[in-house]
Amino acid sequence: MTWSATGTVMNFLENTLGIRLRVDGLDHLCENPTLFVVNHFTRAETFIVPYLLHKHRGESARTLAHHSLFVGMLGRYISRLGAVSIREEERDTMIVGDLMTGRKNWVIYPEGTMVKNKKFLDNGSFSIQTPEYQGPPRTGAAVLALQAETHRLRYLEALEHGDLQTMLQYEEAFAFRGPEDVTRRDLVVIPVNITYFPIRPEENVVSRFAQSLFSELPERLEEELKVEGRILLGNTDMNVYFGEPISLAEYLQPHGLLPRLFAKVRGEEVFLDKTLKSQKQRLTRAFMGNIYQNVEVNFDHLFCAGLLRSESLRVNKGRFHRAILQTLLELERKGLCRIHPQLYEECVLAASGAGSSTLQSIVRECEREGILRQEEDFYLLDRARFEETESYQDIRLRLTAKVIANEFEPLERCTALLERCVNQSPGVGRFRLSREIESSQQRRFEEMRSEYFEEAFSKDVEVGAPFDLWPRSGRSRAGVLLVHGYMAAPMEMRKVGESLVGEGFHCHAVRIEGHGTAPRHLADTKWQDWILSVHEAFLRMKCLHERVYLVGFSMGGLLALLKGSQLGRDADGVVAINPAIRLMDSRAGLAGAAMLWNGVLKNVNIEAGRFDYVENEPANPEINYSRNYIGGVRQLGLLIGACEEKLPKLECPLLVVQADGDPVVDARGLDVIRGKVGSERANFVTIEASSHMIVTDEHCGELLCHVHPFLNTLELRAMGVERLELQL
Repeated sequence: MTWSATGTVMNFLENTLGIRLRVDGLDHLCENPTLFVVNHFTRAETFIVPYLLHKHRGESARTLAHHSLFVGMLGRYISRLGAVSIREEERDTMIVGDLMTGRKNWVIYPEGTMVKNKKFLDNGSFSIQTPEYQGPPRTGAAVLALQAETHRLRYLEALEHGDLQTMLQYEEAFAFRGPEDVTRRDLVVIPVNITYFPIRPEENVVSRFAQSLFSELPERLEEELKVEGRILLGNTDMNVYFGEPISLAEYLQPHGLLPRLFAKVRGEEVFLDKTLKSQKQRLTRAFMGNIYQNVEVNFDHLFCAGLLRSESLRVNKGRFHRAILQTLLELERKGLCRIHPQLYEECVLAASGAGSSTLQSIVRECEREGILRQEEDFYLLDRARFEETESYQDIRLRLTAKVIANEFEPLERCTALLERCVNQSPGVGRFRLSREIESSQQRRFEEMRSEYFEEAFSKDVEVGAPFDLWPRSGRSRAGVLLVHGYMAAPMEMRKVGESLVGEGFHCHAVRIEGHGTAPRHLADTKWQDWILSVHEAFLRMKCLHERVYLVGFSMGGLLALLKGSQLGRDADGVVAINPAIRLMDSRAGLAGAAMLWNGVLKNVNIEAGRFDYVENEPANPEINYSRNYIGGVRQLGLLIGACEEKLPKLECPLLVVQADGDPVVDARGLDVIRGKVGSERANFVTIEASSHMIVTDEHCGELLCHVHPFLNTLELRAMGVERLELQL
């Protein structure tokens, strides 16, 4: 019943209150007797880690907990979960006996207390700085592990040699009956990291309720309610990572040749004593390093640590946000750390200026703490505030940004990389970021194609890969971002790109997420993923060119319009070709209902009657998918709504070209755009064509007769020829 109640509480927290509990590294769990060593930031970890082991492994691990928790109903509850007070007289004997026999695995928090400041390094060495203790991490967990494994091996050795007296001593000391109770599997230590994101101390239901009961709360209790209550009751990610098991084999002899020889001469007791003294620090450093270096890096880490390591107190926002994205892409490419699943999206949104709620949240927090203030395009930093020493009990409440930066500090290679990125010159930063984005685009395409590849549906590599076209001279007037359509691939825009490169433009054809791989990949993406691809590609082009024009076809036309709306007056120009603002096939509007029906069938485990996709006969079968998933159609409908809503914010020069006989896109959508767009320099052209694919078929020449003069006119205006009239 106790585990059932815990599961009910955790399900309530996840489903109702917004906490997201993610578990990684379950494949590292094994059948060996295991000592789990866990970092300690909140009191909730006392029951969460054992709960996860029970949920995913069906095991009832025991855990050490602070003696103050063993009072009243809470004390009875955690005792039933297997918790043991740190003041229990027989605790060490219990732990060693359980690990020797494999009766129970144990969860221990080797820091010895909650480390509220997350300050783990002191002059490059691991260190704990709390009111109760200052110094290197405690070695108690390592000692218990070494004792348990050494005693287990000595018992089995006594069994092998028929040493009944030694065997009896162990059996009496650790409360087991005989050889059949002793595990033959080696003991392992598994480091566990718990990372919370975001950490935002603020009033919450728990803290307000406590304040209503008591006129004055103790300062320490108020801090814990605001910080830990917000984590449990707010929209918080809790990531639990089980690291790779650490074998104790190399830690079972004294460290160094002379100590080993000396210990063996003096006998087994001296040998064990020397082993513990010389190896407990090594083992502790090994698993503590593993714990701290397996933190899941999130946006707050890069933002706060980046501010701390900025050489300038006047930080350009755009440069800083781009440096954070560059750092992330380098971290990914080099595989230096674990990365939060939303970090890429948040970094791209921040760097592209597309609006990131995570960025806004951490900026507000830093402003509240007095670390920075904003002045137009700059962050003005207060270095002294970052370096102030808050009381240990208050630091999570008053200097959260410093706590977050401290958590990132043990990742020394990551820290050095971030410091380089935030302090590089603007030109170097743009060049390096463009290269990292290019590498990331290609790497992701290869990974996704490999993951989703289907012989019957996947196209050739060159069809789906993003590509660049440069003028032969190597010098370009400006950049053009080419955005392909729904169920298509970059190759769809090649004909347009080859024409524009002849006009002196550098053209880049982006691969929209879910496209260019296999149809079922499209079913796993959302329209926000599609526009994110455009944000990233546009950012790369802006690193290379002062002016970048957006040219999109069909769905790509919507994405170009949406990106132009986000940029507002900062956009240089948008060309939308047959933009899919209205569709001829009215059945597209039924996609939401079809998905709802599929969901109902899935919930009752019925496969028959599901409606996941329809077969498609594309005009360009060598490029387009031949299967259309309902989920993709639903996302296209949502994209149409988002684009239409944002059209009033599109204020840049605009050219919309529509085929009057388009069988896919309703030509009357032209009037929708005309009536809502905010641009005073919008041009609308209709060409006589009964096909949709005017970017690839015989109508492409006529199309380009409108696109060329539009872009050339914008280029001339950019060079100061203001009165030139556009002839279309």
